[in-house]
Amino acid sequence: MRQHHIGVREVTSIGIIFIITKIFLPFPRSMTELGGTAAWMIVLIAMLLCPLSWLGIRGVIKNSKQGSSLITGTEEIMGPYVGTLINLSYFIFFFMITFIVLREFSEILATDILIKTPLTVILVSLLLPVSVVAHSGIEALGRISWLFLGLILSSLLVLLIGGLYTHAESDALAPLWGNGKSIILSSGIIKTSLFSEMLVFGFLLPLMRKEQEWGRAGWWCMGVSSLILLSTVIVCLFVFPYPTISRINTPVFEISRIIISGRWIQRVEIIFLVVWLLCTVIKLAVGMYCSATTLSQILHLPKHRLLVFPLAILVYSFSILPESEMEAIALDRDILRNYGSIFSICLPILTWLVGMYRQRGKKS
Repeated sequence: MRQHHIGVREVTSIGIIFIITKIFLPFPRSMTELGGTAAWMIVLIAMLLCPLSWLGIRGVIKNSKQGSSLITGTEEIMGPYVGTLINLSYFIFFFMITFIVLREFSEILATDILIKTPLTVILVSLLLPVSVVAHSGIEALGRISWLFLGLILSSLLVLLIGGLYTHAESDALAPLWGNGKSIILSSGIIKTSLFSEMLVFGFLLPLMRKEQEWGRAGWWCMGVSSLILLSTVIVCLFVFPYPTISRINTPVFEISRIIISGRWIQRVEIIFLVVWLLCTVIKLAVGMYCSATTLSQILHLPKHRLLVFPLAILVYSFSILPESEMEAIALDRDILRNYGSIFSICLPILTWLVGMYRQRGKKS
């Protein structure tokens, strides 16, 4: 891997981890609250619409100067004023992901694992390694993601199989349409924002060695991430049938607590917790890097590193604003996962169409 370049494996690993980390949070519960026993259909519809985000991001970069990212390409196509407004919305999106996930995961640690540890101590303890990794740059993030991706995926596979082996209801997916066809279809379209983290490819594609490798990285990321999100929701419904699952805040964590295989394999959640911690730190570092890079490119600064630690202070400040864990979950469920597709699909596609129109105008 040459300096300032990352390969297909690194790009794919960053994208997968950035998308799937939500399964360790209240994501399965939110899906079942919407769709009931058909929660998996919402994920299925969202994954079918996910390529729209990929096409928009790739289109913006292709219609810009060589080496342009999503941010610089948007400013080039839409102009300094409209382009800056759109780029500021991207910054807000990545910033919200970072501080909301930080608060949600810290609350899980404070509630279930480190009961006597103050929440502020957990927040700072997570922010320190996140800031260091984000400061080190995208090359380090790519290597770390590729190094731990196999461990994360294998532990998740063991977790899901172990949960089904311990307990599974045969009719967990009945009735087929859950809370109703209209709710499932509309929720599936809205929840396309489950894959809004695909925006990270707007920073990764220009750093790849060859443009021919873009498709491999994007489609592998979408395929693996979709399979993980879909299988996680289905397994959670089999282990905790609806409506029981709607009362469990973090179903995947609870699955790790009930896994039993003989006398000696019990209470294995601490093993999985280490993997989840690695996954969360990588996701937060990617979110911090994208926030800093977006802001640095808006301000036309040469590097993102100067902004990482000031942004870390802002992330901490915003993460303690929600009065409770449920308020932080509501921000994720009602804002990010309802309107995230505006940032990941609508704005990139709009910019792409404007870029194509201008290219045709120049040729004519």
